[in-house]
Amino acid sequence: MVQSRRTRPSEAQRRGAVGGAAEELRRRIENAELAPGTRLGEVALAAELDVSRNSLREAFAELAAERLLVRRPHRGVIVASPDVQQVREISRTRRIIELGALRFGEVTPEVEAELHQVVAMLSPDPSAVDPRLMGDANQRLHGAIAAMAGASDLQRTLRQAMARVRLAFQPMDRETALHPLFAERNLQIAQTLLDRRPEDLQETMASYLDQAEQFVLDHLSERQDA
Repeated sequence: MVQSRRTRPSEAQRRGAVGGAAEELRRRIENAELAPGTRLGEVALAAELDVSRNSLREAFAELAAERLLVRRPHRGVIVASPDVQQVREISRTRRIIELGALRFGEVTPEVEAELHQVVAMLSPDPSAVDPRLMGDANQRLHGAIAAMAGASDLQRTLRQAMARVRLAFQPMDRETALHPLFAERNLQIAQTLLDRRPEDLQETMASYLDQAEQFVLDHLSERQDA
């Protein structure tokens, strides 16, 4: 009996596998499930994600281009650790996108739905919310602000920037200090946007982003001194 050859995946299937693997790794970074410096074993991870090693390598390359992963000689692929210069670059990116979106964008029905989700997640007492849920609400809020600009490229760029911010705040014990600091302000910002008053947030958001940048830089300084 002649065994049939395995059918090679189509280009669409290959691209789907690469995109799915990249999205899952991106999600794990955004949710602080992968710490900076974590080595990603190719064989085990390909089996876990049910993709070929070639597809996984392409996913690695995609996330390396987003500076979420790096290739190190003799260590393979590891999760990135943003440095001071990169944090400052990320902060500039956030200011340009978020302040611009508040000034020139609009609260569409899709943005409004996301803002209602943020309010529901943080109400009635933002400081009492689980830190991981606070982190999710934070990602949703800033994603909604970027969506006000109505440009998918800007949303994608901000999402990458926010993922790199999460990496800068690892290890997780610092997350508990970060999110209560901003959770109440996140709730106020979401409510102000739902009231259709984005013009009231320019100064507030500029101060917010300055404080967030300084918080990350202080954290990196503490890690270097430890």
